[in-house]
Amino acid sequence: MATIKLLIADSKEDWLNNIKRMIINMDNVCLVGEARNGQETLDKVNELQPHIVLLDIDLEGIDGLKVTEILAKESQNVQTIIMSTKSSPEYFRKAMKSGAKDYLIEPFSNSDLSDAIQNVFNKWLKDKADLFTDDNTAKVVTFYSTKGGVGRTTLAVNLAVALAAKGKRTLLIDASLQFGDVALTLNLNPQNTISEVIDKDEFTIDGIGRRITKHKASGLEVLAAPREPAQAEAVTAKHLQQIIDVIKPLYQFIIIDMPSIITEKELAILDKTNLLFLIATLEITSLKNTKILLKTLQSIKYDLDKVKIILNKDMPDIGIDKTQLETGLGIPIYATIPMDSILAQVSLNKGISFVLESPASLISRTIIDVAERLIGPSKKPVNTSKSAILRIKDLLFGN
Repeated sequence: MATIKLLIADSKEDWLNNIKRMIINMDNVCLVGEARNGQETLDKVNELQPHIVLLDIDLEGIDGLKVTEILAKESQNVQTIIMSTKSSPEYFRKAMKSGAKDYLIEPFSNSDLSDAIQNVFNKWLKDKADLFTDDNTAKVVTFYSTKGGVGRTTLAVNLAVALAAKGKRTLLIDASLQFGDVALTLNLNPQNTISEVIDKDEFTIDGIGRRITKHKASGLEVLAAPREPAQAEAVTAKHLQQIIDVIKPLYQFIIIDMPSIITEKELAILDKTNLLFLIATLEITSLKNTKILLKTLQSIKYDLDKVKIILNKDMPDIGIDKTQLETGLGIPIYATIPMDSILAQVSLNKGISFVLESPASLISRTIIDVAERLIGPSKKPVNTSKSAILRIKDLLFGN
């Protein structure tokens, strides 16, 4: 089912909040933002690119009819639904003439609103199904380890940086809510974190976007963990899923650094995960814990095809090798990251990603290779050269 991106524009705060409560119960509708006047509506449409704008006919500044008329001319892929307390046929005709696709008379019910959104969207979607392939929503890649100290956060951060540096729209979420280190690893000092999203109840693209911190060197965007461990309690499993659902259409990759525990929150993240990178090392305790986790995932019917083992800190002659690890786990190794504790530690202390600082190092090249595997082969460029007939025509008659 395609996700419908919705923008609400209404000058009446109480009614706007009432509509937001209705939207929460609509499974495939994602509220991307809000606007309070006509000009703000036009600005938000350009910024957020919603599928549908639900707007009040009596918007302050540029009124709803004029906004609808402008959108009909300049943003053909944006569909408009007018809301109004005016029930006369005259206003309905004016709304349709301006380019609106439906007209809702206030007050309306949840079902009235849902039906209007779904009907308008489905009519528009008939010839645009190709816009809603998996390529247009983020692939969610989660990093997990059964114990700390195995380099999970370092790998998550450097892979995210590698993807962003290759021009992929990438968001890194620090879901280690009590003691997250993602911001520190990148030498970031976020003014906002996931806590502010929860506190302000801003589960929109616009609201979450204000809480994201940019890593300027790579272009990576980061949603940091709460500043204090006590704040983590306010973040629920539902909150985490809402955040992922809302921002998924904006990115190509969402990388999640998950703590070494399994609670309702972590299970909620796993439900939204396309690829689970399970980090293991060549230690007997890591082998034992990783094997237990795989068995646990199997028992809860988790799709093990999503699970990929990354062997970190690989080194020879320590009693266990890669082959023994694969045999013991019953699953092939997806990638092997060589041991380079000095580079990793120096980069961590400096707050610099080593894939940017030392891209030629073996450890960086290995992580960049993982990024390239995730991106996949580039599509062949379309041949835009002129046909033989057109070239002959140019020669005979000129351009």
